[in-house]
Amino acid sequence: MNNLNEIFEDQKNKLRDKSLFWHKKNGNWVSISWNEAGQQINILSEFLKKIEIKKGDKVSIISKNSPFWCISDLAIMKIGAITVPAYTTSNENELLYLLNHSESKLAILDEEAYLKIKKIIKKLIFTKKFILLENFKSIKNNNFFTYHKDVLNKKIVTHSQKTNIDYKINKNDTACIIYTSGTSANPKGVMLSHNSIKSNIEGAKIYLDDIKIDNHKFLSILPLSHAYERTGGFLLPIFIGGEIYFSNNREQLLNDLQFVNPTLMVAVPRLYDILLKKISNSIKSKNKIIKYLFEKNLILGNKKYINKDLKIKEKILDFIIHLTIRKKIKKIFGKNLMAFVSGGAALKQNAGIFFFSLGIKILQGYGQTEYSPIISITPFNHIKLDKVGKAIHLTEIKISKDKEILVKGKSLMQGYWKDKKSTDETIINGWLHTGDLGMLDDENYLKILGRKNEMIVNSGGENIAPTPIEDLFLSYDEIDQIMIYGHEKPYLVALVYPSEEIGKNRKIIQNIFDKVNVNLSSRKKVKKFLILNEAFSLENGELTPTFKIKRRVVEKNYLKKIDDLY
Repeated sequence: MNNLNEIFEDQKNKLRDKSLFWHKKNGNWVSISWNEAGQQINILSEFLKKIEIKKGDKVSIISKNSPFWCISDLAIMKIGAITVPAYTTSNENELLYLLNHSESKLAILDEEAYLKIKKIIKKLIFTKKFILLENFKSIKNNNFFTYHKDVLNKKIVTHSQKTNIDYKINKNDTACIIYTSGTSANPKGVMLSHNSIKSNIEGAKIYLDDIKIDNHKFLSILPLSHAYERTGGFLLPIFIGGEIYFSNNREQLLNDLQFVNPTLMVAVPRLYDILLKKISNSIKSKNKIIKYLFEKNLILGNKKYINKDLKIKEKILDFIIHLTIRKKIKKIFGKNLMAFVSGGAALKQNAGIFFFSLGIKILQGYGQTEYSPIISITPFNHIKLDKVGKAIHLTEIKISKDKEILVKGKSLMQGYWKDKKSTDETIINGWLHTGDLGMLDDENYLKILGRKNEMIVNSGGENIAPTPIEDLFLSYDEIDQIMIYGHEKPYLVALVYPSEEIGKNRKIIQNIFDKVNVNLSSRKKVKKFLILNEAFSLENGELTPTFKIKRRVVEKNYLKKIDDLY
């Protein structure tokens, strides 16, 4: 199989009428089979040919997750065109940049994206045609806009009827251009070939083989526009013949987990923090015995994680906890959950221990869009919560003299679209320079130490990585978000957004700072902090779509208040 569409066709021919995609329609789950998806892909790809989308042309998808996102993606690639995903959370200027820079000829939109696009439509240089995934009204300029349902129902008459062109797709053809989150400068368009993504999926699958289950179900909640979800939550399930359920309402997540009963779920650490807090808060309203058993479960879970033998009394207590608490809480996540997969940012140690104590494994991974994106995954049968696993198959990781993580293998990008300078700075002698700092242990497990360009250089010229220090504070439930600052300053300070439970209780936060600082060297101690009124969020532009803090944006927004701390 040379390309991603051949992988889909191979599975479709085996699974035919088995369900592939599930989504909610009028509040009820409905499915689309492999055969039905194949038919829709064929109709849409033929339509793309009719409107003169050719091999190598760029087509953007700006939509929330749905089966039609995936079907559109496969239809675009089927004719040799290149998918350019974009986030619906992006503002008008970000979308304008992406569409113009990528030279997208067509954009496939949901209603949220359409409302933004119509404000900038006159500034679009290349994008002159649009397909609307939802049947919303108030559409003007019908020569530009086509309803997806009309395409599927073959109601559209086009000027060109030449659809008998058969584009041969080679393994090294570009499959997509995925724009990085851009925590500092303009996002870069990462060009990924069919072969680089295929190699990535094959490498990741080897780790899934340790999970002894035949019929995998995935619950998709991360945006498909991110390489992590597109590969891990869409194309990997296609490769192994799994089912994909699309959940677009975070408030319904626990209900969806119980209905879907997924075997695997890909998410970012922020979700696990939210789930942990929801469960912890529900326990607070229970009686003293339940609270006692819940607390003991965490203590025993930690002992089991570090392979410390339980005493006889602890073994008896552990059995009681299993019958009374562990089974009930585990059911919240569905009866078939084998593991959560966590990536995109660092997992808090307390969240990892919490789920481990319940018998739910969190497999941490590490990746970059530039590597299609999975670089390492934690083996199912050997978890280290402070590490992000081992290199996937046919991938090599090494650490440079200045501790930068370097990666080589078949999943490497083709380069940045229209940016040879950045490509040459990022790929040197075949090695991807990730910009992340890390170390390998004696079993070749990778530990992330922080971002190279986020390194704080204090006024004494000393280098300090903020991420490991931030993780120490984030291990306390009372702190929701934190960002440490100290560039060219005599000491470190922090911006803190506390949990709802403690609000702006400065005394509690100060107590946490005192505890953390005791174990830090003098240059790493955080001397002062500011309590924020507002959380870092996607809406205020201070978080990336995978919930990483945009440090430069935050520094700019709070510059005056940061200066006041000095």
